[in-house]
Amino acid sequence: MTPYRRIFHEKRTLIWPVIAGLVLNLALFGLVVYPLSQKVATGESDANAANNALLAAKRQYQNARQTVAGKQQADTELDKFYKQVLPPDLSGARRITYLRIPQLAKEMNLQHETQTANPTEERDSGLAKWTLTAVLTGEYRDIRRFLYELETAPEFLVLERVDLKQSENERSRGITVTIQVATYYRTGAHGD
Repeated sequence: MTPYRRIFHEKRTLIWPVIAGLVLNLALFGLVVYPLSQKVATGESDANAANNALLAAKRQYQNARQTVAGKQQADTELDKFYKQVLPPDLSGARRITYLRIPQLAKEMNLQHETQTANPTEERDSGLAKWTLTAVLTGEYRDIRRFLYELETAPEFLVLERVDLKQSENERSRGITVTIQVATYYRTGAHGD
């Protein structure tokens, strides 16, 4: 008889309960613990996925709120621009160009030769464009100061074109500058 057989034969009263306990443990593990551990792992995976979905939904919600806030701010700024910066109507556009350009030219020691203006409607917009073309004569430094003052004026004026040329007239020495200045105003029911 081999030593293992002899030990098994002599200690069988102890070994059979141990084997039965092992088989019972394996059966419990296979039938109860392992399926429960799989359910827990699946539950943890589902919980992580739900948490990630919640975080993504919160980010989307914050982005949507920021978009709405940004749109409201843009609408407020646009309304402020229309009401406080742009001339309210054609007469306001005339006032800031017809009066302001000759007055500024006089302050800068420039001779105001001529000026012409014309309004044009902007397509698919509630705005119209008022364009004024003026011819001024004077020294270069005065023209530079004039252009600087025009560009930094509080009124909404867009300097669209500047043409410089040396005066050919003997009486008026200096430089002749032709400027094209535009402003916009609201038309129709939007204008005051």
